[in-house]
Amino acid sequence: METYIDTVTELVSERTHIKNKNLVHLYALLVLVKGTKITLKDVHDAWAMDMNFRPPTEWCDGHGHRDIIPFEKLDKETQDKDKKYADILRSIADELSRR
Repeated sequence: METYIDTVTELVSERTHIKNKNLVHLYALLVLVKGTKITLKDVHDAWAMDMNFRPPTEWCDGHGHRDIIPFEKLDKETQDKDKKYADILRSIADELSRR
């Protein structure tokens, strides 16, 4: 039996193409609690929460990533990287609200 959590999680995974299950879960939670009011800051904070607890690897800085700082302290270019995901998440929330 598929739950509403499964539905949101699958939509986030499919539409963002994110393979990191923890981040997909955090983004799905944003859809559920913030809906169409998701901000770029929300997306950044979810990403930073996930990254903060990841160990460094050869391809990922993990906990030591330079962008694990408050959203307001990021440069505009880095802030704008979250727009794609915020748009997708708001779109999912809008779609689900109309079902």
